[in-house]
Amino acid sequence: MLELTEKNYHAAITENFPQVLIETCEPLNEGWANRTFLVNQQIVFRFPKHQVAADDLVREMRLLPELAPTVPLSIPQYLYHGQPTQHYPFVFGGYAFIDGTPLNQCSPHVQSASWWQPPLGTFLTALHRFPIDRVQDLFEIDVCTTSQAWQEGITKMWEKIRTYIFPLLTRRQQEELTTYFEQVMANQSIFSFTPVVIHQDFYSHNILVDVDTETVTGIIDWGSCTVGDPAEDVGDLGAYYDGIIDDGWHSRCAFYRRTAPFPDLLYVLEHNQQEKVASIMRKIDALWMP
Repeated sequence: MLELTEKNYHAAITENFPQVLIETCEPLNEGWANRTFLVNQQIVFRFPKHQVAADDLVREMRLLPELAPTVPLSIPQYLYHGQPTQHYPFVFGGYAFIDGTPLNQCSPHVQSASWWQPPLGTFLTALHRFPIDRVQDLFEIDVCTTSQAWQEGITKMWEKIRTYIFPLLTRRQQEELTTYFEQVMANQSIFSFTPVVIHQDFYSHNILVDVDTETVTGIIDWGSCTVGDPAEDVGDLGAYYDGIIDDGWHSRCAFYRRTAPFPDLLYVLEHNQQEKVASIMRKIDALWMP
C-alpha cells in the first residue's frame, strides 16, 4: 500500500488539471482499493491504492459513459482522467459529486425501510440488460461470459481459501466450510444461469439515498463491475427485479451470503492490509461457528 499524504493527491490534481483551482479538498472515503477526496464540494477525485485498482478504474471510466443513459439512477461520470505524476504513480479520475448519504450510514429505521428497494430493483433490471459483448470490447480483456466460466472462478477462489484462509480458521470451520463448498459445487444445475453485466459490489455502502425525500440518488464504486451472476447483485431484491429468476437462483443467493467475507479476506491478505483482518474474521465467525 502506498504511503502518501494529502499533499501528494493535491499535487497530482494540480499538475494534471491546472484549471481546477482547489479551494477545499476534504477526505471523503477510504476503501480497500481507493482513496477519495471531495474538491470544492463539487468533484470527487478517486485515487487507486495499487495497480490492480488502477486497471479497474480505467475500465470503469470506459464503461460508465455508455452505461449511464441506460440506467434510471445516477452513476459517476468521469470528467477528469488523471495520469501518473512524480507525486502519484497511477491513473486517477474525478467525477461530479452525487449528493446523498450511503445507505449503511443511515439509521436502522431507514435501512429496514422498503421505499428504497423498488428503485434498486428497477436499476438492476436495466443494468443487467446492458450488452455483455460491449463490456468485453470496452474492458479489452476476457470476462466471464458463461456460467461455466463463473463456476470455474468460484472453484479457483475455493482453492485460495483453502491455501490462505484455512490456517486462520478452527478445525470445525474448516470441516463445515469444506462440506458446504463441495455440496454446492457438485450441483451443476445451481449454476445454470445466463450471465449479465453486474455491479458485483452492490451493497449498502455504495447506494446513496436522500432520507428526507425517500429517494435513491445514485450508485457508486464500479471498480468490481464485470459479467457474471445476476443473483449476486439482486440478493433480497428479487421481488422488485424483472430479470430472469432461474431454478438455482435462491441457492446461489444463499451461497453468496454465507461466503461473502471470504473474497474480502483474500483481498486484504493479498494486499497486506492486516489491520482489516480481525473485522472480517468476526464476520466469518458470525456465519460459521468457531
